[in-house]
Amino acid sequence: MPKTVSSHLPVLFGYHASNMGNSHVPLSLCRHWQASGRDVRLTVPSADDHLSFPWMQPAMAGLKKGLVYRFSGRAYPRRAAESLFFKTAAGSPVVYLWAGLSLDIFKRFMDHGVRIVMERINCHQATARHILEKAYALWGIDWPNTISSERIDEENEKLTLADAVFCPSPMVARSMMENGVAAEKLLATSYGWSPERFPAVDHPGPDNSRPVFLFVGTLCVRKGIPLLLEAWQRAGIDGELILCGAIDPEIRKLFEGILEGKNVRHVPYTRDIGRLYRQADVFVFPTLEEGGPMVTYEAMAHGLTPLVTQMGAGAVAQDGINALVLPDNHPDAWAEAMTAMADNPTRRRQLAAQARSRARQFTWSRVADQRAGLLEAKFPQLWHG
Repeated sequence: MPKTVSSHLPVLFGYHASNMGNSHVPLSLCRHWQASGRDVRLTVPSADDHLSFPWMQPAMAGLKKGLVYRFSGRAYPRRAAESLFFKTAAGSPVVYLWAGLSLDIFKRFMDHGVRIVMERINCHQATARHILEKAYALWGIDWPNTISSERIDEENEKLTLADAVFCPSPMVARSMMENGVAAEKLLATSYGWSPERFPAVDHPGPDNSRPVFLFVGTLCVRKGIPLLLEAWQRAGIDGELILCGAIDPEIRKLFEGILEGKNVRHVPYTRDIGRLYRQADVFVFPTLEEGGPMVTYEAMAHGLTPLVTQMGAGAVAQDGINALVLPDNHPDAWAEAMTAMADNPTRRRQLAAQARSRARQFTWSRVADQRAGLLEAKFPQLWHG
């Protein structure tokens, strides 16, 4: 039988922890919870060698880690983490389950009477599939059907078993309710950004003779790249568009002419994304389906003017206050907005200043405190053992 109180929160993340990408979120939350006196135990399949915390337990390390990733199937690391986690957390009243986990681990905790908090990194998969099918058809690209009905059914089972679901943006919460998830399960929250990752974040902005627009993310249909490239071509701005991220083959094939234009610069990858934020004036992010895009928080923290879709706004960008929130299927609207930002630097700087101010409310320490409050209200027994 589970205990009635818990002095710590067991957290399970199903992928390798590098503190990059999605793994940055649970690591940031757990680090700040631990620092605030809220004890956690984060279990992961494995972690980068430089990441070592008393509150994090990798299922594999050293030579075993290397051998497993070299010779075992992709599912083995996740299964190893799930097995270790269940052994250590089955007696807890509450567990926090992240992305990439099996339906089985949800069922096992449910059978033991453990209450489950679930993290939704992105929108409900049924919503995502509808959005992407429509977008691929619009641009005449074959839909790869990466979201099967079986995956959607499994997600629905997990959501049914969960007692609470963290939704990192209003659009994620909306997608949950559209697919029948009870509103009382949903915990409205956000993602955030780490000032320590960007020591130069408060340095003066660029003094570009021509405005620089920046996109960060995979160059693919889901991220709205066809819309962005079409809008950039129509705008004909005397400026530069920087695209940072890997290019999907269908994008390279369809938009080769624009991608190789003299005012477009492609950066395949960088570990120093702060350098690109500091070079730019405007952040452009026309993503079609998203959870809580950390790049929007980071760009706003650097004082870039955000041009985003509703999905790209996350919980941070506000239309007409600190950003322009634009439709996700209207290249002319994007072309007009980019032209307006290029032609009106005063308005651009006003929005940028408000964006920087707004982002200060979404550091990971603040987000962790907000999430802790939601958890403590939902589960009064948590952190009081």
